[in-house]
Amino acid sequence: MNLFDYKDLIDGKPIHIATVNKENNPNLAVASDVKIIDNNKLVISVNEMINTQENIKSNPNVVITAFDQDYKGLRIFGTAEYFETGEYYDICQKTFFGNGEISPFGATKPKGAILVTIKNMAKYV
Repeated sequence: MNLFDYKDLIDGKPIHIATVNKENNPNLAVASDVKIIDNNKLVISVNEMINTQENIKSNPNVVITAFDQDYKGLRIFGTAEYFETGEYYDICQKTFFGNGEISPFGATKPKGAILVTIKNMAKYV
């Protein structure tokens, strides 16, 4: 499967991202500033996901769900990296805040960027 086949489902749409902390406690967050950047990578703008970004630093494994109004979609398994500067941060700044947007939390720029490299995807039908 190719992420670009699911662009309408993922780009700029709400997704759920699950992580696990050092004590193996799960965390689930919602993100809507999401962009596919190649066949097997997507970037998520971090605006408020403090637990998510901390968990990724100690355990890079993530699960993402993306689905439409009929609950058809994808479950994505991958590894994540967190960035506070650089190429992926710049993508988030330009894509999600480039026209002076303000997040629901009052942010005018991302706190960071999460790069997810896809290992496997499964369709929900």
